[in-house]
Amino acid sequence: MERVNKIYHSSRNFMFKYIIALLWTGFNFVVFCKAFSNYHHDVEYYYLSRILGNGLCVSRGTAPVLNVTMALITLPTCKTFNLLLHKLFGRCSTRLLVHYLEKTKVLHLILGCSLLIVAIVHSVAHFVNIVNFIDNYDERYREINWANGPDDNVLRLLFATPTGFSGCIMLLTLAAMAYLARRSMRDRFYNSFFTSHHLFLVFYGMMFYHPLSNIIKHQTNVDKHKIMCDLVDNVTLHSNEDLLVLCEEPPQFSAGTKRAWIWPLVGLAIYLADISFRYLTSHSERYRVTTVQTYAMAGHAIHLRLQFCRKAMVKILPGQYVLLQCPAISTLEWHPFTITELPIEGRNDITLTIKVRGDWTEELYDRIVQREQCKRNLGGVDPYRRIEFLLDGPYPSVMSNMLDCKRILFVGAGVGITPFVTIMRLLLSSNVDQPARVHLVWIARNLETFLWFSDEIARLQEKFWSQNKPDRFWVKLYWTQNYDEHLLVECFGDMPSIKSRMHRGRPNWNDVFIDLVTLYPKKSVSVFSCGPKELTKEIRLKCKEYSKHGCKLSYFHEGFG
Repeated sequence: MERVNKIYHSSRNFMFKYIIALLWTGFNFVVFCKAFSNYHHDVEYYYLSRILGNGLCVSRGTAPVLNVTMALITLPTCKTFNLLLHKLFGRCSTRLLVHYLEKTKVLHLILGCSLLIVAIVHSVAHFVNIVNFIDNYDERYREINWANGPDDNVLRLLFATPTGFSGCIMLLTLAAMAYLARRSMRDRFYNSFFTSHHLFLVFYGMMFYHPLSNIIKHQTNVDKHKIMCDLVDNVTLHSNEDLLVLCEEPPQFSAGTKRAWIWPLVGLAIYLADISFRYLTSHSERYRVTTVQTYAMAGHAIHLRLQFCRKAMVKILPGQYVLLQCPAISTLEWHPFTITELPIEGRNDITLTIKVRGDWTEELYDRIVQREQCKRNLGGVDPYRRIEFLLDGPYPSVMSNMLDCKRILFVGAGVGITPFVTIMRLLLSSNVDQPARVHLVWIARNLETFLWFSDEIARLQEKFWSQNKPDRFWVKLYWTQNYDEHLLVECFGDMPSIKSRMHRGRPNWNDVFIDLVTLYPKKSVSVFSCGPKELTKEIRLKCKEYSKHGCKLSYFHEGFG
C-alpha cells in the first residue's frame, strides 16, 4: 500500500510540475493542426501545394504558432503589467496570482524554448520549400513560383532574397539569445546575456519584414477555374461544354491580405509601453531618490539607504523589491534587490542590503570601500561625488504574501534572508496578529553574514518572551563552512539567544519538517524560501513529501537568477 501511495504522489507531482508545458504544447498542436489542415485541403492552395508538397503545410502550420508565442513571450517580463495584474486580481485569487508571479520566469522560459523549437521546424520546412520551388519549377505557374527557373540556385533564394535573408537573421538571433540565456552564461557574462536579449527587437523587425515578398499565394478564381483543369487537353476541353464552364479562365493568383502580424505587434506594443512607462517614472521627480548612507558590511556586502525626494510617503509593502541602476557604473543595467527597511512616518527612505555577486555589485562595493578609505585618510572629508542611483519600483513578489499567512516557515540562504527582514522589523515595531507562528531557518557560509540581522532576531525573540509568547518565533541558524567555536563566542558571546541557536553544517530537513507536521497536524503552513536552485528544489520536494502526513505545506520561492 505504501508503494502504491508513493507512486500516486510521484505521478501527481509530475503532472503538476509539467502541467503548464503540457497545456501549452497541446494548444500549439491544435493551432498547428488546424492551419496544416486548412492549407492541405483548401483548393485555393492546390497549385502551390502541388509544387511544394507537405512543406507548404508544415511551414504555414508553424507560422500561427510563432505569431501567438511572440505575442505572449514578452508579457511575463513586463513588470508594470504584472503590477497591474496584482492590483486588479490580488484580492480575488491571491494564491493564483502569487503562483503566476513565482512562475513568470518559467513561463518566459517555456515560451522561449517553444519559440526556438518551432522556429527551427519552420526554417527546415522553408528550406524544403526552396528545393521544391526549383525541382518542381513549371513555366505555366511562374507567378506562384519563387524560383527564377529550374536552374536557379538554392543559396541565392536562401541568402540573397529579402525573405530568405530575414529568416536566416531571425534564426541566428534566436540561437544567440538562447545560448547566452543559459544559467552558466548569465552568471559569468551577464552583460553579454543582457545585450543579446535585446536582439529580440531585431527579431521582431525581421519578422514583420519577412512576409513582404508575398511568396505564399492562393488562387482567386476557383469558381471559374476548378482544380486539375490544367491536366485536361484542349481537344477534350472544347468538346465538353461542362468542362468548358468549369475551366472558363486560366488560374489567377494573389498574395491576399496579411493580418497575422497583429498578434506579435500587440505583445511588442505592451512591452514597449511597459519599458517606456518605467523609464519615465524612474527618471521623474516623483520617484527620484538621493543617497543617504552607504557603507561596506561584514561578509562582503553593502548597506544602502536611499531617500525619496518627494514629500508624500511612498507606500511599500513587506517583501517587495526594486530595480536599481547606478549610472556611474552602467546606464543600461538594472538589478533587482529586496527592500530590507520600509519608509516610516517622518523618514521617507528605504534600505537595501546587497551581497556582492557579479561584476556590477563588485564594482559598486569597490567604489564604496574606496570612498570610506579616503574619508578616513582625509579626516572625514569625502573627495568623491556622492554615488547616485535610479530606482524602478517597487514591485510585488511572492514574498508579499507572507503577512496573509497564519503559519510560515522561512528558509533563507545567505542574502536570501532579506525578504524576511521587513517582516521581522514589522513584528518588532507593531503588534500585528499575522503571522501567528514564524519559523526561521537561516543558512550562511560565513559567520559575518549573521551579523547583518542578528540584532533584529535577538530583539524579536526578547519581545515575544516578554509577551509570554516564546513559541511565536522559532529560529535555527546554520553555519556551514569553517565553523569555529571561539569565533562564535567572540561575536555572539553577549547574545545567548543567537549563540544557542547556531548549528554546525547544513540543516537536516527531515528533522525540520517532522517538527512542522508534529506541531501543526491537519493545519496549513506556508513555506517560503530564497536561495540557490539546489536548496529550492530540495525544500520543494520536502514540502510535497511531508504534505502526505496530515499537514498542508504550500511552497513559495523567490529568486532573481
